[in-house]
Amino acid sequence: TSGSDVRVRTPAALALVVALSGCAGTDEPAPTPSTSPGQPSGEAGLPTGGPVDDPVAAEPATALMDWQDTGVEAGTRYVKGPEWEALGDGGDTLVELTRDGDAASVRAGRGRTISEVLMSASWAVVVRQDKAETAPSEVAVVDLATGETGEVTTPPAASGGSWALTDGDLYYPTYGDGGAYCLATAALADSNGEDGWCAPDRSGFSGLTASEHGVGIMTFDDARPVACRTVNLLDASGVPQPVDGPADCTAWDVAATADGAVWSEVPKPRRQEEARFHAAADGAYFDLGPGTTGSAVPCGGSVFFVRDPQGPDEPARLMRWTPERTLQVAYESPSTGNAFLGEPVCGGGVLTLTSYGEQGDEHVWANVG
Repeated sequence: TSGSDVRVRTPAALALVVALSGCAGTDEPAPTPSTSPGQPSGEAGLPTGGPVDDPVAAEPATALMDWQDTGVEAGTRYVKGPEWEALGDGGDTLVELTRDGDAASVRAGRGRTISEVLMSASWAVVVRQDKAETAPSEVAVVDLATGETGEVTTPPAASGGSWALTDGDLYYPTYGDGGAYCLATAALADSNGEDGWCAPDRSGFSGLTASEHGVGIMTFDDARPVACRTVNLLDASGVPQPVDGPADCTAWDVAATADGAVWSEVPKPRRQEEARFHAAADGAYFDLGPGTTGSAVPCGGSVFFVRDPQGPDEPARLMRWTPERTLQVAYESPSTGNAFLGEPVCGGGVLTLTSYGEQGDEHVWANVG
């Protein structure tokens, strides 16, 4: 989620911002991976991966998407969808949603700040967080077919945490019995929300992603000095199932794909922003190369992640893992060396991206074809 000023990549943006169930908290995140389903790879016309201990290195091809200027200053909270766009103000007090001739607005209200803006093709969600972080978050929902605004009230949303929206299903944190940190799901069309899986005592979750292919979630324990992290996909009953492939306790990002998952691993605990991305496809594995933790976003059937400049003459890049099992460079920053990208934002198949560097900043969008 972009904030009102993301010009500097801060430790807070790169570290986990999570709550723990039944404990004081941790500076990071979960148990050990086990298995996920899959068959041997090698479907007709698709690249074939390798075994888990010897993945095939995916060589990126340049396939830049058709990026358009948003007309919005880089660093401004902004989400573009197929028809609507959401624009925040500089103080995170207001979000205005507009479409040709239509408009809706959501104000944070007294004592609250806008912490999340999510959009699918049919819905927009604006989260109003209590500044003191003592009261539950308030969740405003806009039906993009009519422009009407409603609320998600049950189960009550925890303050902060990780959120994800796909179609009309919203995933967010809530508190269960005994203060357990739980995953709630709300079907926005009928305002039907319900509790789901709860993190075990002295553990938590973060890094939610959601698409038509499934829901990804990173779980973690409270081990010190470095928590043990596991990346998971929710099964049909809404319970996290560890992705097969990541080295124990090192994983961070995760997103479901049509035939498996994309995830990242952090090889050096003291360099949490530096990760290596991988993909599993029908039980075979690919090495997608370096990337930035916290940047994986599913959108339009693909999964995107950010890669910082790999040398003083290199740009920052947005990488794309496609349903055809190809790795592509979808965007390159105008600046090289001292350049970086903000976290990509997906709104119903439209991707929005910010780019910062000495040669100028950009705030752009593109349809994911």
